[in-house]
Amino acid sequence: MEAQTQTTLLDLIQSVNESACNEEEAIATVAYLINSGRVRLCGNFAGAKINTRPPLDVFLHWIRCGHLPHSLEERPFRPTLTKKTRSRHG
Repeated sequence: MEAQTQTTLLDLIQSVNESACNEEEAIATVAYLINSGRVRLCGNFAGAKINTRPPLDVFLHWIRCGHLPHSLEERPFRPTLTKKTRSRHG
């Protein structure tokens, strides 16, 4: 089994940005490393996952109209962090 690296989100982003060709590659790499479990986040984002899918309303607009909303055509989709919350009962 491959050893996990534990780091903060800021340190991971800075490390990936040093070798990424562009912002999209950096985002995809960070998302993959976190979501695959190869890197474990510590600090404020411990246990967080990155949602790389656009919101449902974007998809529905595309189905209805045949194109993305103009606001998304002008700027790329930004992934969101989903932080795990601890249950008080478990």
